[in-house]
Amino acid sequence: MENNLSIEQVFDSQDNNEIHKAKPSFVLTAILIATGLVLITVNGMIPASDGTISTLFILTGIGLLIWGIIYAFFKKTGYKLSRNKERITFQEIYFDVKERDRLINILNSDSVNELEKLKPANIDALKLRVATTPDGSFCYSQVVSYVPYEFINANEARKHTPEEIRIILDLLKKRK
Repeated sequence: MENNLSIEQVFDSQDNNEIHKAKPSFVLTAILIATGLVLITVNGMIPASDGTISTLFILTGIGLLIWGIIYAFFKKTGYKLSRNKERITFQEIYFDVKERDRLINILNSDSVNELEKLKPANIDALKLRVATTPDGSFCYSQVVSYVPYEFINANEARKHTPEEIRIILDLLKKRK
């Protein structure tokens, strides 16, 4: 069984400071929690003249408070390029399972233009994971294959040249 590092693990292990982990700002979490607490507190200060407004303040405050707490614990960390602070997004292209060896050979032999010849699929049993910036100046890819009960990295994560990036981005646009 292959024991290749995932794209994220490659990003984490790089020492060249080209890529860094970017955690989402805590500002949104603080605003949600503070707004929820303010609504609940303001409800206690307003005389109870109308039950619907009081209930609306309480429910909205509790909702914002819960949303803020959940957001604080489940924030996704992402990756950004250090040179221009662009966010790296992950996308996937699905291929027919029978094309696994050809897909790996294409990526290993630097003939990315042959990717279009491979048979597409609608299921994720064999996929090409692509990590790229929106402007297409940076791209890593890796073949991920499904074996019973788990996904494995079928090859090493690979950085692409600008010509290869253009071909991969065109393929991503066609397959959406």
